[in-house]
Amino acid sequence: MGNKIIGRVPTGIKGLDEAMSGGFVKDSINLIAGGPGSGKSIFALQYLIKGILDYNENGVYLTFEETRDKLVRYMENFGWNLEKLEKENKLRVIEISPKDVKKAVYNKNVGLKYGTAKYIKAKRIVIDSINAYSLLFPTELAKREAHINLFEMLRSWGVTVLLVAEYDVEEDKGSPLDFEVDGILRLYNFKKGDTRTRAIEIYKLRGSKHSTKTFPLEIIDNEGIKVYPEQNVF
Repeated sequence: MGNKIIGRVPTGIKGLDEAMSGGFVKDSINLIAGGPGSGKSIFALQYLIKGILDYNENGVYLTFEETRDKLVRYMENFGWNLEKLEKENKLRVIEISPKDVKKAVYNKNVGLKYGTAKYIKAKRIVIDSINAYSLLFPTELAKREAHINLFEMLRSWGVTVLLVAEYDVEEDKGSPLDFEVDGILRLYNFKKGDTRTRAIEIYKLRGSKHSTKTFPLEIIDNEGIKVYPEQNVF
């Protein structure tokens, strides 16, 4: 199967999509991983906002940890009016507990689907963060089964999913999730001398040619995340 017949869902970040053969594979499940302060939540919301504004694809942000109001206020720094998009029924930011998602997965409860993907005909969904969901399950085997069941539910919705995952990518330890998802983007927040440098790496993209380079990245007011594919990190 060549890339020409694989549907693509662009991140909307110039330079990054070109390095990913056009973006995420349609209806895939992907991970945006990094440590604290690396820009994961900004990237995830930018993926939804760009989807709405540039590609006419509605989105849902399921947040386990941050409150909706805090996210709305914080994202105003980038010129993103989340409340306006919610009123237009293009975006939903939903505070939800991992336990409620677990109930939806295991009881085959369609309420979550109709409250999210179906209601606004969403094509993009973010879960922030998958770590909070994983903590509900005591053993590695239980975690793996839980992820498979969650992914099965999400795949049945016909959406392209971005999972936010917090782990130390610089130590390169990875996570068991790495084997289960279709794509992985890693965000770095390197210490260079007395300053920090941010970067992004396309670590995995199943069924796609992609750049293996680590790109410098900036978080810019009134713009969000910007990558510099032509530059080197070091």
